[in-house]
Order: sequence, then structure tokens, then C-alpha cells
Amino acid sequence: MLKKTVILPASKSESNRALMIAAYGGFPPDVANLSDSQDTKVLREALMFCHERKTIDIADCGTAARFMTTYLACHDGDWLLTGTDRMKQRPIKPLVDVLRKLGSSIEYVENEGFLPLQIHGKSITGGKASLDVSQSSQFASSLLLAAPMWRDGLELELIGNFNSVPYLDMTIAMMCHFSAQVERKGSVVTVKPKPYRPNSFTVEADWSAASYWYELAALSEACEISLMGLCSPSTVRRAPSPASLQGDAIIADWMQAFGVMTTEMDSALVLTKKSFTNTTLSFDFSNTPDLFPTIVATCAGLQRHARFTGIANLMFKESDREGAMQAEVAKIGTKLNKVSDNEAVIIPSVSLPYFEKKRPLHFLSHDDHRVVMALAPLAMKIGDLLFDHPEVVRKSYPSFWEQMDFLGF
Repeated sequence: MLKKTVILPASKSESNRALMIAAYGGFPPDVANLSDSQDTKVLREALMFCHERKTIDIADCGTAARFMTTYLACHDGDWLLTGTDRMKQRPIKPLVDVLRKLGSSIEYVENEGFLPLQIHGKSITGGKASLDVSQSSQFASSLLLAAPMWRDGLELELIGNFNSVPYLDMTIAMMCHFSAQVERKGSVVTVKPKPYRPNSFTVEADWSAASYWYELAALSEACEISLMGLCSPSTVRRAPSPASLQGDAIIADWMQAFGVMTTEMDSALVLTKKSFTNTTLSFDFSNTPDLFPTIVATCAGLQRHARFTGIANLMFKESDREGAMQAEVAKIGTKLNKVSDNEAVIIPSVSLPYFEKKRPLHFLSHDDHRVVMALAPLAMKIGDLLFDHPEVVRKSYPSFWEQMDFLGF
């Protein structure tokens, strides 16, 4: 029986938004349980030293790229915003287009639509704008976070495929916590020109990190895994427990199809395993793209057929996640077939291979922390594994390997 109590890492999504709000508000961040992830460290350093440096390197942090683009654009100064080679392939054009229409001066240094950016920062008054959020909701969050400080606020119309809505709603909820006046009615978000005010904030544990423990529970024969620090998902919440701001909390609901039950007990969510019916499953990742690798690996390990939709934006993540997972699960005989740009099916292996310590299975990381963390629990089913770059987990979950030591890594 797998029995474990887990102190989960703090949410980097909440941490990064709290840091931006404090920076725009001009007050020290009063944030408990701030994430120790590499992404949050990169953003925090960028904010701390941007007025002393002419070049801001955000490495491979997509959130920092989007959030700092707006931050620098509306503060006096001149900066070069750059990152890794992969970061220079991830889109930024929809955000830059809107900032230019609002009066910003931003130039592409290498390739149109991508970092590096030469940003000539100056005051922005705000107003009305429309933004294509088909590729990322972070473009919208970036603008909204800045808007309370603009003279005219912002009325932002969201156009295109409306993906990752929970992340946008998280941004709005956190802005309101710090006294901003923000309202979303369908695809239109209105931000009044009311500055932030200091307020204490406690960052919740990370539901994306929790998903790998749900996967372990699903792959186990029996378990009792206690996850600490999470706000409850709506499916198990008991009043007056606070509901999670994180869309990835839906993993608690999804994992019931794999026999994983979630119970709220004192300060923990406890995962247990029961039998399940082996039917073909269906998952839509439009709002929760970070869960895609977890669900793919779980299906592969439990030999479950499934249909996946809402995957069009996976190519814009740290890796092309659909392609990365397709390549890696193929090593255990599982087929991940793309039906269209937005749909795939998984056809699991009839029998899983098993790998001994002297001849472990080598997985590639694709420089993607979520690909690595989703594949690691498969050790419960297929034996010894190795990764070419296991250190990539530091991006969001620095203690991952230490907590997973029982798997033999």
C-alpha cells in the first residue's frame, strides 16, 4: 500500500500574480507561502532589478515574458526583454499588438511576433482594446494586472478561442483581493482606474503538482496519500472550506474515472483507490492544458483508451506537449494519435514492458517539467526509468525528486 503525506509546493500561478500586483501597487508583497519555483524566482528578480538593468533575461519562463512585457511597456525606461531559444519560439504578438494600440513603443529584435523585444517604456492611459486569446490567456492577464494603475482603466474584449478561462478568473479574483475593481461579463472584462491597496495573501498549494500524486494513486493497487495545503475542489468542498482558485483542481473529479477518491480530512485532502470500470474516456484540456501530460501517462499506465480535445495550444508550451508525450509513451507501446489540430486519441499497449535497473527505460525530458513529472510515476508499472534532464522539474516543483524517492530515482 502506498502511504504518504505530501507537502506540496506553492502555486507559481498565484505567486507570480501576487508579485505583479505588489509591483504595480508600489508596496512590498505581503505574501505567505510564496513559491520557490524557478519561474517565480525569475519573475521576482526581473521585477527587483529591472530599473538597474537594460537587458532582462527571463530564461524559459513564459509567465514572466508575458507579464514583464506589459510592466516594462508602461514604465519609463528602455529595455531588451529576451529569453532562451525555446522562449523565442513562443508567441507574444497578440499582446504586443494591443500594447502598441494603447500607445506603447515595442520593436521585434529578431523575428516578428517573438522575443527578443526592444521596449521603450512610457506611461499608458488605458481605454478600450480587443485581444486574441486563442494562444494564451496570459496575454489578457498581463494587461489586466496593469490596468488599475492606468488613468482610464481598461475595457478588454477577448476574441478568438476562449481557452484557459480559470487562469483569467484567478487573475481577476486576486486583483479584487487587493482592492481593484474588475468585472468580467462573458468575453468583456472591465477594469476601473482604482489602484491596488496592500493586503496580506496566502498562496495555495499547487494543484498542477497535486496531479502527479493523483496519477500515483491511480497507478497504485491501494493508497492513502495525504496532500497538504490545497483548497478544496468543488466536488469535495465542505463549508466553510475555501474553494480553489486553480482550474487544475478538476483533476480530483477526472481521477474518479481511474478509481481515485478524494476526501477532505482536517487540513489535508486524502486520496484512496477503489475499483473502476474500464470504459473509453474523454477529456477536454481547453481550460487545463497542464493536465494533459498527467492524463496521457495515467491512461498509458492503466491501459485505458481515451479521447482528448482542446489540445491545439499544447504546441506553445515549454515543449510541443502533444508531440513530446506521443514520442515518449510510444516507448512502452502506447499510441497517441492526432486526429486533428485539436483532437487526439490514445490507444494503450496490450501489455506493458518492464525494465530492470541494469537496463532502464530512457525518457527524454523535451526540456519540459510537466512531461518529466507526468512520466516519472510510470515507474510503478514499468520499472526503472532514467531522464536526460531530470533537473527541469525545478521550474515548478523543486522538491519533486526528493518526494518521489520511494520510486527509486
